Amino acid sequence: MLEISTDKVLALCFVGLAAAAKPSPRLARAPQQYVAQPQQYAVDPLKPKPIAILSQNANSQYDGNFNYDFQSENGIAQEAVGSVKVLDPEHQAQVMQGRYAYTAPDGTPIEATWFADETGFHVQGAHLPVAPPIPEAIARSLEYIRSLPPSKEGQYNQQYKQ
Repeated sequence: MLEISTDKVLALCFVGLAAAAKPSPRLARAPQQYVAQPQQYAVDPLKPKPIAILSQNANSQYDGNFNYDFQSENGIAQEAVGSVKVLDPEHQAQVMQGRYAYTAPDGTPIEATWFADETGFHVQGAHLPVAPPIPEAIARSLEYIRSLPPSKEGQYNQQYKQ
């Protein structure tokens, strides 16, 4: 009598199934070379169009004086002039003034003028918010505080040290 093990039966079944199976249409095709086709996009967000510089000038001196201006084709413009201001024999400050202009994303033209000196940066423009007027009661209290004589330095601390 012929003895056949379970392992041999399973192996023969797998061989028979593999031989009878139809080849996949993807595997049966001849290999093809992929050729990339250019995509037609209105604007490629990953490659924005470069913006041309229409003019750019810069002049810098060793004494701290400088000036520059810049203008691009999309309407951005900037200019500034600066110099060194002597505050006293031991102190100096760089002072500057200029302007910038551009078009906001909503189409609003933005233009600002500015200056910077030992007191800080100061900017003016129609697009900037304006603080409301100081209420009359607050204005009177500020005026009263200004009218008081200056306090001696450390006077507060001395009152409470005991």
